[in-house]
Amino acid sequence: TPTTAPTDTPTPPPATPELRQLTEGGCCVQPFFSPDGQQVLFIDKPDPAAPAAIYGVDVSNPPAAPVLVDDVIGFRSPDRTTVATMDGDLARFVDEATGESWAVDTGGNWPRYSPDGQQIMWEARDQEGPYDLRQTDIWLADLRGDNAQLVTTVTGGGSVGWLPDSRRIGLVTREVQGEEAQTLSILDVTTGQQTKLVRDKRIRGIEISPGGSWIVYFVTFSDTPGNSGIWVANPEGTVVQKLNVPAFGAYHWRNDTSLMFIPMRESAETSMQLWQVDVVVNESRPLTDPNSQVFSISNGDWTVAPDGNSVIFVNSVDQNIWLIALDNP
Repeated sequence: TPTTAPTDTPTPPPATPELRQLTEGGCCVQPFFSPDGQQVLFIDKPDPAAPAAIYGVDVSNPPAAPVLVDDVIGFRSPDRTTVATMDGDLARFVDEATGESWAVDTGGNWPRYSPDGQQIMWEARDQEGPYDLRQTDIWLADLRGDNAQLVTTVTGGGSVGWLPDSRRIGLVTREVQGEEAQTLSILDVTTGQQTKLVRDKRIRGIEISPGGSWIVYFVTFSDTPGNSGIWVANPEGTVVQKLNVPAFGAYHWRNDTSLMFIPMRESAETSMQLWQVDVVVNESRPLTDPNSQVFSISNGDWTVAPDGNSVIFVNSVDQNIWLIALDNP
């Protein structure tokens, strides 16, 4: 049975973070960083004559007029050179660096690139019946569709993403029909070996750390006293640990061993607060002061820069994109 680590007293934040407004006019939602972290990207149509496309703003020069970055809205490879769009059952790919194009029959399902950009994965899920009993076939192929194979079938779940080695994927499934318990496991797609990590009710919010050392998730309404909360496990299944955090809340990885964490606030009139959680030593510390760095995130719309040094979010007050600049993690 997983054990809870002793509670540690948080220490004050070491420096004052900086809040910056990046966009104006209520623009935009679901922002994300460019691979190098120098731009914040989003879908927009800034005026009637402009195309609906991917636009971006420079994080070092806010607020600035958004510039057109990609005129094709689709699913892009990690380096953003290859883009896929759907055409019926086909995923149509274009390598924008070379102009090469090709199609892969994914049954109308969006492809997910491996971290090295050399493979694609897609899920074919049953469309009828109770969700907990629906089966999901997980397929894998080379980037250009060669060597397509069904790697596994899960019930009442699916894939939760690639690990950075492009060999392993995370899975959630219900092993026993009719039971609420789910199993989180890691599948090596090259060997077929599957490692079970945890089994509990309502495993949600699964995110794999950037280096693949940890998987974070939360459990709600567990039948086991003390099991509801936020947890981490290593992909080998040898460490499963409940995190020492100030309250339940939202999180994203800052780096391979630390989470950015935003606890639920007591009132909508108070500011949110950003914390860092070191999952190795299981310690939490605040990064922002709610009395001096006042912010409120709209609809959980926030993400962390690739280098972990900043956070972007949609401000619930003006619906613009803002950035919180932080010290090095």
